[in-house]
Amino acid sequence: MKFLVTGANGYVGRYVTKALVRRGEEVVAAIRSRTDGLEGATIYSGDILQSTSDIFDETGRPDVVIHLAWEDGFIHQSPKHLENLTAHTSFIENMLKGGLKQILSVGTSHEIGFHTGPVDENTPTRPLHPYGVAKNHLRQVQSLLCQQYQAVDQWARCFYIWGDDARNNSIFTKLLKAEEEGKAEFPLNSGELLYDFVHVAELGEMIADAASQKDVTGIINCCSGDPVSLKTMVLNFIETHGLKIKPVWGAFPLRPYDSRAIWGDNKKIILSRKSLETLKVAA
Repeated sequence: MKFLVTGANGYVGRYVTKALVRRGEEVVAAIRSRTDGLEGATIYSGDILQSTSDIFDETGRPDVVIHLAWEDGFIHQSPKHLENLTAHTSFIENMLKGGLKQILSVGTSHEIGFHTGPVDENTPTRPLHPYGVAKNHLRQVQSLLCQQYQAVDQWARCFYIWGDDARNNSIFTKLLKAEEEGKAEFPLNSGELLYDFVHVAELGEMIADAASQKDVTGIINCCSGDPVSLKTMVLNFIETHGLKIKPVWGAFPLRPYDSRAIWGDNKKIILSRKSLETLKVAA
C-alpha cells in the first residue's frame, strides 16, 4: 500500500514513517522543512494546510493517509489550534473528494477533558482547552466526511508520550534541560496522578499497525492500557539517565483540568494488530 504521512518529520511522525518504511511500505512524507531521518520515503514538500482540490493527485494518490500534521501541538492554549481547523477540514475533504479510501488522523486524550478512570471509544468528550477542543471537533468532522464519501474512518487517540526526549516537550524533556542547566531541584506537583505512558517508538508502531488494516475503525486508543503514577515514571527516568537533580513533590498545585487518573482501554489496538496478523498470513 501507499501511505501519505503528514507531519512526517514531527515528533511522532518520524517514528510512524520509520515503522512503515521498515516494513517495506511505499511512503510519501509530507513535510514543510527538514528531511533528515526520513530515509526510504518519497518527500512531498508542501503545506497541506493550504491544500487545493488537486492535493490527492499531487501527493501520489495514496491508499491511506495518516494525518499527524498539527501546529503548536505542545502549546495547549495556542490560538493556532482553532485558527487552523478549517484548513484541516479542507485537507481531509479534498483528499476524500479526490478518491482517498482510508484516513487515520491522530488525536489526543485531551479530547476527553477532566475524567477519572479508563477511556474507551464511548467515553464522553468535554475538552477544556483549545488544543483538546480543536482535536475533538476535527474527529467529529472527519467521521461525517468519511460517512459521506464512504471511506474508512480511523482516529488514533494518544495518551502520555515519552521517549526521544530532546524532541519532546514533556516533563522528561524539562528534567533533562534542568539537569543541563545545573539545577539541583525540580519542582513538581504531588506526582500521584496516574497516566497512560507510551514510548514514542512504540506509538509509531501502533499507529502504523492501525492504519495498515481496515477491520478495526473509529477511535483506536494507542496506549499501554496501564495506569502508572507520574512519580514512578519520574523517579525511574532520573535513575535510568543517571541524573543528579532531585524532584520536589508538591511544589505546584494540581491544575483544575488535570485528570487525577486517566488511561486508555487498549482492546482496539490489540484487535488492530490481530487483524494485521491475519492479513499477513492470508498474503
